[in-house]
Amino acid sequence: MACSSSFDVEDAEEPFALPEFPEPPPADGGADTEGEAGTEGATGGTLRVALARDPVTLDPRFLADDEGEVIVSALFEPLVRLDDQSRIVPAAASQWAVSDAGATFTFRLREAQFHDGTPVTAEDFRRTFDRIADGTAEPRSYLDYLLADVVGMHDSLVNGVPLRGVEVVDARTLRIRLDQPQPGFLTRLADPSLVPTPPAAEEFPEQFAAQPVGNGPFMMAGAREPGSFVRLAAAPTYDGAPHLDEVLFTVYEGDTSREAQWADLTDGQLHVAQVPVQRRAEAAERFGVSTDGYTGPGRLDGVTSGVYLYGFDTTRPPFDDPRARRAVSMAIDRRHLADDVLQGTRQAATSIVPPPVPGSQPGVCEHCLYDPEGAAALFEEVRADRGDELDDAAFATVTLTHSRGAIHTAIAEQIADDLDAALGVEVRFRALQLEDFVRVVRDGGAAVFRIGWDVGTADFGDYLTPLFHSANLDGENTTRFADEQVDSTLDSAKHAAAPQARATLYRSAERQILEAAPAIPLLWYRHEFVVTPEVEGLRLSPWGRLDLTSARLDPPGP
Repeated sequence: MACSSSFDVEDAEEPFALPEFPEPPPADGGADTEGEAGTEGATGGTLRVALARDPVTLDPRFLADDEGEVIVSALFEPLVRLDDQSRIVPAAASQWAVSDAGATFTFRLREAQFHDGTPVTAEDFRRTFDRIADGTAEPRSYLDYLLADVVGMHDSLVNGVPLRGVEVVDARTLRIRLDQPQPGFLTRLADPSLVPTPPAAEEFPEQFAAQPVGNGPFMMAGAREPGSFVRLAAAPTYDGAPHLDEVLFTVYEGDTSREAQWADLTDGQLHVAQVPVQRRAEAAERFGVSTDGYTGPGRLDGVTSGVYLYGFDTTRPPFDDPRARRAVSMAIDRRHLADDVLQGTRQAATSIVPPPVPGSQPGVCEHCLYDPEGAAALFEEVRADRGDELDDAAFATVTLTHSRGAIHTAIAEQIADDLDAALGVEVRFRALQLEDFVRVVRDGGAAVFRIGWDVGTADFGDYLTPLFHSANLDGENTTRFADEQVDSTLDSAKHAAAPQARATLYRSAERQILEAAPAIPLLWYRHEFVVTPEVEGLRLSPWGRLDLTSARLDPPGP
């Protein structure tokens, strides 16, 4: 389940200052960039990108949605980032050292400036980390899980004190200490929330959220227009000029959002937009298909970092028996679900960890293969073994609990048809508003329920530990699954010093979890975007981040 948060900001006495920029250019023409903010070497033009909804915030420490991440990733630069092969490469940090077997990380920052010209220092990173960790703050960030392993995190959450494990050695040297060795922590530092923020973020939070001052390749060209647009300009302070002069993000909301985007895309008003499901074939015919699923031009349909599962309350019969859980999994025709019901917008999942994550092992889930006869035999085996303990009613009815939404409903209805056909069970539905759904599942009020899981890092363990480690029974482990062997394997993987040993252990843990089947993977998500032919070099990563620095328009002008 994805987390979201809302917050209120305090009034500030006076705002900080930023350069003034003209209003966004008209949508029917290119950008006349003479005299506007830009960088030497930019080839020019305004890239026009559609947003499916208005970002909750542009303040990095409150990020809650993909739309906000796209913009914040252009405005800010974390210590490290992921390249196209999901490898860690330098970003705001030019180099780093890992010591104490993976418990201490020391970063040397490159010389850089915020968009207002002030230097980026180690203190600016510590400021962000402390504000995320402060559990007493009003409003509070709900991204503290990113720093859960840092020394002093508990004290920060309870008492609001600065993180003891984040140390400013000097203006350009930052040291982070963890409670225990965890070499894979480096990957987490690529998260777009863990970026430097200037003093204004703390002194004038409302103004900062409307017009953030970052250290990234693009800067705000005036305050955001909530519900309307966000306009960015190439930042002259950034070392490594983008090719574009501007990026204009336009908000499209409501039930007809995608059709409105499509109309503007085909009319030349947009360069990047989401594709309506019924337009996928037309989009491919009109704009072509991306060669790798992630890089334009063409329709982008690469598998993303999200996975769609159904979980079981493993304390409730008959689903306290892993055989019953595997029988349900075998009864579901995932290919039909992905290709026909959802018209190719998803891919049948054959593991928990999706393919873009390094070390993933598609195909490892044997019970994810459609086998209705095998499912019926296995379910009958459970019924025969436990007939004296459970009456027939326990095997006769299943209730699927999910959050409201057309896609969730369509998935549940197809699962119901498959379970009826293979297992002969009656399936009932309970569709709840998201807030009620989260509460019911967390409180143990659902026997079989939807789980949507996506993380902002390429860390294998972030797909397994939160959902299946017994230490998280009061958190994201909503299946109430507890297995000492799984816990031990996950812990060993987390603290393994050698990358290959860590990868091997995590793969082993995934196989153990799939055998127990506390949750069954159903679908991996796909991108549903199109990029027009005049855009070159634009990549939308599996984690939903646009690489705007390499994008260019050809031709750049009208």
